[in-house]
Formats: sequence, C-alpha cells, structure tokens
Amino acid sequence: MANSNANYKYYTTYQCRYHNDDIFLPSDHVNESQKDYIRNILYREDLQNIFGLSADEEFELFDKILPDLYVKLKDSVFLRNCMRRVAASNLFCENEELGLCILFSYDYLYLAHRCISSYLEHNTILEKDIEQLELKIKS
Repeated sequence: MANSNANYKYYTTYQCRYHNDDIFLPSDHVNESQKDYIRNILYREDLQNIFGLSADEEFELFDKILPDLYVKLKDSVFLRNCMRRVAASNLFCENEELGLCILFSYDYLYLAHRCISSYLEHNTILEKDIEQLELKIKS
C-alpha cells in the first residue's frame, strides 16, 4: 500500500446513517432481507461520502487513499492498536494498514469514522467513542 493520493478529502463532519434504526419507519413494510439490502446500499453511500468519492472512484479507496490516511493516523496509539486488533481477529495478522481497511468495513465504519474524525479534527478521541469502538472490536 505504498501509493498516495493527496486529492481526496476526508469529511470529518459527515454522519453515517446506515446503522441508524430510524432509517426505517414503522409504516415501512420491509422485511429483514430488504432492510439488509437497503443498509448495504446506505453503507456504500456513507463510505463514498466520507471520502467524497463517486461510485466509479470507489476502487481507489483501498489502493490509493487509505495508505495516505494511515500516515495521518499512525501517531494515534489507540487507532493503531485498533488496526492491529481487527487485523488479527479477521486476517490473523497484525498489519495496521490492513486493519485500517477493516475499520472501514460494514461492521466498524460508523464507529471508526467517529474516532478518526475526532482525531483528525482535534488530535484526540472522545472517551465514549473509544469505548464503543473497543466494545465492537471485542464482540
């Protein structure tokens, strides 16, 4: 993951919505399978919107953009520890850059984005966000 792309933006104020319960109204007549399908579409939109990518630019995320983002995050002991832990639990390795890719997966995006945004904006992460991401990684 050596390539770099300084042309992307990381939208720290973007709020993920795919994980919110309020995206479905009680009057919506959708079954669980349909809800999963809709959540997956919203997840991809959230991921694209965080980086300001179009659907056809999405392939650049893991090849060009995340390596550059890793450089900006590598001074955070907490985030590096999270990267190692998710890589170890999902890929049986402790490669931090691969762990960063996993933090942008469906299971972790909404929590990791809050932590990363806070770190990029304020060079610190709120304790409640740390706790929530740690709980998710442990589960």
